[in-house]
Amino acid sequence: MSKSGTNKPDANLYITQKEYYRSLYASEQPEPWDRFFDGDWLKGRLGAKGANKGKLALEIGAGKGRGASILACAGYRCVAIDYLLAPMTQAPPPSGANSPCFVNADLFAAPFVDGVFNLALDWGVFHHIRRKETGLYIRAVRRLLGPDGRLLLGCFSTRFRHPGEGRRKRGFTLHHGHYDRFSTRTELKKTFGPWFIITSMEERKEGYYLLDMTAREK
Repeated sequence: MSKSGTNKPDANLYITQKEYYRSLYASEQPEPWDRFFDGDWLKGRLGAKGANKGKLALEIGAGKGRGASILACAGYRCVAIDYLLAPMTQAPPPSGANSPCFVNADLFAAPFVDGVFNLALDWGVFHHIRRKETGLYIRAVRRLLGPDGRLLLGCFSTRFRHPGEGRRKRGFTLHHGHYDRFSTRTELKKTFGPWFIITSMEERKEGYYLLDMTAREK
């Protein structure tokens, strides 16, 4: 629980982060995180299109829906959520009946029934969640996943460096008004292990982990 006793994180830092992303999308400059998105890894984890027919997937922090588009192409019916409306208005227009459905929503107050999704994709939200609020994040994600639901996660490792960043003395930093956390393999196992079976964990030289996990029974 947060200090306020609710199921939402403390607000101040996340308001600052939201303003950072809002201004970035308004500038129409290339998003700096795009260069780290590994679409080939995602496609490889999703498998054959026919195996996913009828399954429902969620992209968390979807932005313009780059991950959601891959999920849809792999056969999933996909919902893409982001707490900002701006990137959704910049997403490619629908191209068919199986195009992603965009919803302006916050993960911590997601307007979906429990257990409705077969898969969730988070590429870049978890590593902006403060460590003291990790439990809120995991419970919010786990609530939305059905039995044997999968979580595909991309997050910063301790090898990640922002341009010009020197040696780091701690496992997090405040950068341009937003919070970044940097995880080790051991920490990720400890964090997600009680909730998920980790079937795959890869660290890339660019400084991020890629995890494929299956939800444990509640």
